[in-house]
Amino acid sequence: MPTVQLICFDLGGVLIQLCDGWQHACQLAGVIPSKPITDSDIAQLVKLVHREEVGELKEGEFFALTSPQLGLSPDDARAMSDAWLRGPFPGIDSLIDALHAAGLTTACLSNTNAYHWRAMSDPSHRNALPLHKLHHRFASHLVRDRKPNPSIYQHVEQATATAPETILFFDDSAENIHAAEARGWQTCHVTEPNDPVAQMTSHLKLHNLI
Repeated sequence: MPTVQLICFDLGGVLIQLCDGWQHACQLAGVIPSKPITDSDIAQLVKLVHREEVGELKEGEFFALTSPQLGLSPDDARAMSDAWLRGPFPGIDSLIDALHAAGLTTACLSNTNAYHWRAMSDPSHRNALPLHKLHHRFASHLVRDRKPNPSIYQHVEQATATAPETILFFDDSAENIHAAEARGWQTCHVTEPNDPVAQMTSHLKLHNLI
């Protein structure tokens, strides 16, 4: 295995806990859709989410456009979006510190939006992540590109001046993992939903990185 220089993390499902879908988010937010959410609604919602994740839609536009599909008011759609994030996984700070102590560079690469990014970046927010500790931070809405597009992985390589074979990437999406592998990245598919930090730590120790 080539020497690893950069450890790159996805965020949702890897560093921060997520709800289990639209209906779960509505339950957590305490909002009740005025109609059933159909497969057609979900397909339209996914398209809108992807547009928001590459910065094509502003927050107000996104909530206004998604509320009809969800059967919610724009304010309730915002509340549902806020409930989507469920707080950082325990042990993230210690893991990042251990990586830096080992002399490794760290980064995140996330499909996200301005609303969630602001929450995760705010130290006073319940969904705050130690993003300030990472050497590099790549958010899809700022890069205006998203995984699994090969171009966003190439952007990380160029912005960090790192050879692809020396990047180790943690992501809970098999599609995103396959796209990274196609670029030549080393990967670890995060499949432990309750304690991804333990899985990542085991992988890093197995390869003598921490």
